[in-house]
Amino acid sequence: MKIRILCVGALKEEAYKIKIAADAAKIRKKCEFEIIEVKDEKNAEHMSDAEIMKVKQKEGERLLPYLKKTPGEFVVALCIEGKMHTSESWKQKLKEWREQRQLQQITYIIGGSLGLDPAVIKRADYSLSISRLTFPHNLMRVLLTEQIAGLVENE
Repeated sequence: MKIRILCVGALKEEAYKIKIAADAAKIRKKCEFEIIEVKDEKNAEHMSDAEIMKVKQKEGERLLPYLKKTPGEFVVALCIEGKMHTSESWKQKLKEWREQRQLQQITYIIGGSLGLDPAVIKRADYSLSISRLTFPHNLMRVLLTEQIAGLVENE
């Protein structure tokens, strides 16, 4: 099994980098793991809806080439409107999909500070919400990596 995290923007916070590196090492003991970063768009504090959509669209155009229809791949978009799970119910859902669909790769997508372009969400096989609360997108990378580490360690 291969797990990828595809995300917008470079991680800047040193504490986040350290935590992700530790969790990535745990994940790599059980499966292939990679994080792919695409460039984020500059955005201003006060933007119109049209400007926000333009930023998301440009970021989406950078993400979509990594989301070709690959046999055995399952794509999960992280977005606030996605379905929520407990860690245990998500683990069970992944197990079911692995068995039913013979999954070889799971790709999680984390958008930029303004969220994901609708075209990226549409391309995903599933939309997942970690919380109804809003978190910085870089912190979401830490939370997701920690969840993945916990899931693969307990398999």
